[in-house]
Amino acid sequence: MSAIISPCGLFRFELEREVQEHGIVAALFGVNPSTADATTNDHTIRKDLGFARVHGWSRIIKGNVFPFRATDVNELRRVADHRLEENAEHLRAIAAKADILVPCWGRRTKLPKELRPQLAVTLELLRATGKPIFTFGFTACGEPVHPLMLGYDTPLTAWSLS
Repeated sequence: MSAIISPCGLFRFELEREVQEHGIVAALFGVNPSTADATTNDHTIRKDLGFARVHGWSRIIKGNVFPFRATDVNELRRVADHRLEENAEHLRAIAAKADILVPCWGRRTKLPKELRPQLAVTLELLRATGKPIFTFGFTACGEPVHPLMLGYDTPLTAWSLS
C-alpha cells in the first residue's frame, strides 16, 4: 500500500494497492480523492479492491481528475489552485504503470460548472496514452459510472473513444 500525498496533506496524487500476486494492473480514475492514504482505505477504495478481486487484477492504482482531498465534491469550489499540471504528470505516470485504464468519475453535474471541462481534458490525456480504456457503464449524461453503488457482477466493458 502506498500513496503520494502533498506535504500539506491536502492533495493526493496517487494511491496504490496490491491485490494478488498475478493479474493485470488497473488504473482507476475518479473525480477527487477522499480520506484514503498509504495505510487507510475509504469506501471507494474498498469497492475498487472488491472489483479488483472479481476481475483478477494484481494491483490497482488510483488517480483523480482533481487531487484535492475532500469527502464532499462541492469543496472543490473553494480550492484556489487545483495543481492540475502537477496532477497531469501523476496521471501520465499512473497510466504508464497500468495495463488498462478505467475512468469512473460519475456524473459531471456533481461538479461545479467551471470545473467540468477538466473531465474532457483528463479523458483526452488517458486516450493519448494508447492504453485500453474500460468502463463499468455510463451515466445518463454519458460519463463513466462511479463504482461505489454498483454490484460486483457489473461487467467491465471496453470504451471506444474513436
